[in-house]
Amino acid sequence: MKNQNPIQMFDFSTGLIDDKSVSKFLIPDSSVNKSINVVFNKPRGSITQRLGSTLLGSVVSSTNTILGLHNFISSTASYSKLLSVATNVIYSYDGSSWTSTYTGLNSGLDTNFLTYLDRVVFLNGTNQSQSWDGNGAWVATGGPLDISNFPITKYATVLNTRILATGNTSAPDTVYASSLEASNAISWTSGNKSFKVNPNDGAGNITGITGNGRVALIFKQRGLYRYDDTDLQRIGYVGTPSYKSICTDDNGVTYFFGQGSNGVGFYATDGGSPVKISRAIQKYVSGISPSVYSRISVYSDGEKIEWAVGGVTIDGITYSNVSVVYFPNDKMWTVFDRADSFRVFSQYINTSSAITVVGGDTDGAVQTIDSGNTDNGTNIVTEVEFKPYHFSDTSSNKQVNKIFSSCTQFNGLKVSLKTDQNDFIQLGSINDFFYDFPSLPRIRGKEFVFKLTSTNDQEPYQFDGFEFPVNSIIFE
Repeated sequence: MKNQNPIQMFDFSTGLIDDKSVSKFLIPDSSVNKSINVVFNKPRGSITQRLGSTLLGSVVSSTNTILGLHNFISSTASYSKLLSVATNVIYSYDGSSWTSTYTGLNSGLDTNFLTYLDRVVFLNGTNQSQSWDGNGAWVATGGPLDISNFPITKYATVLNTRILATGNTSAPDTVYASSLEASNAISWTSGNKSFKVNPNDGAGNITGITGNGRVALIFKQRGLYRYDDTDLQRIGYVGTPSYKSICTDDNGVTYFFGQGSNGVGFYATDGGSPVKISRAIQKYVSGISPSVYSRISVYSDGEKIEWAVGGVTIDGITYSNVSVVYFPNDKMWTVFDRADSFRVFSQYINTSSAITVVGGDTDGAVQTIDSGNTDNGTNIVTEVEFKPYHFSDTSSNKQVNKIFSSCTQFNGLKVSLKTDQNDFIQLGSINDFFYDFPSLPRIRGKEFVFKLTSTNDQEPYQFDGFEFPVNSIIFE
């Protein structure tokens, strides 16, 4: 028996669903089993190599990990300054170079920032916080943030015109609240308050706080609370070990890497009970080393959410600098393996007023994300393994004697095929927009798995799919 109609595989809009999450017989035809360094929505349904990253200015601090990033923007938007932290120094980027602005930090501490009332304040849980208006020296006393009385904390957010700060090592369950803003200033000694977040709840210490609309979300190691400036309510038995894994998108949904009663994974909440969203990539979640849980970092650019999770071994292959990437509008996942290890991210409005995302790496550099066709000069290596295809018959042996591929770009793209439990056999490199693979080897089996691979420093390829012409598949 032969196929009586052309068979087309032109829709990959579901993205990545790994074979540990769903039976291979239930995985949608529009998904793939493995995806490294590709996306599925540029355009939607096609497989496209991701963009790279480029160095922003010069290296900040050679061989030293970037420990903090923050874009400080004045209220009038008259200037935008990017701050980075390496060892014990805070640097400022002026559009071309990095300049030291403060050198009094304890070395090697993760550093967070908060912008409020036209000032930026640093927080690392050890040093007394100081504030900066973007010019001159950092201020240790006074100012609109009452900086001399600012509690020594690691995390802070703004709720209802007051600052909430937490992460004091001597009071790990306490949230400190400033007064409400009045006359363009707040106070930590008048009209302020503090409260404990259920120290006996078994959820561990506070690990972060973030604003979400009209409430604040307070994270513990294994618990999540909502605070509306009056009432404190527990909304989940999952928390986070990493403050840097928390982000809130433009729709007011907060995403984070979580652990707790519902297991380890990636979660979303709109202020209610958190929902696990990472079941489709359980193989990759399980591959994350617990030793890096506390430093998983994230950014959201309005389209996707990318968590940098470090080295992950999948099916016996180790990928060094893995990011798991979620597209909320499409409810779709993919995986990146970047050339550099990023430890912190920030949005940055550059000198041309374009909104970009930057990442600080372990080599003391800040790079612009989704920029260029290489990872700061390193070729991007891609790999896509498709779901097993049975051509509507799981029990019969088949032979494929004709395959076409469709590509808008095909720089360096190779196609391989395996059947059943055999090894992959390379079919050749795609070198035409609608490519007819010549001299196919005699390949027979019950299920067929295709794979795309490339090593590319040119324009990203766009793979649209396969077509099997009439009578190209012989059923035995």
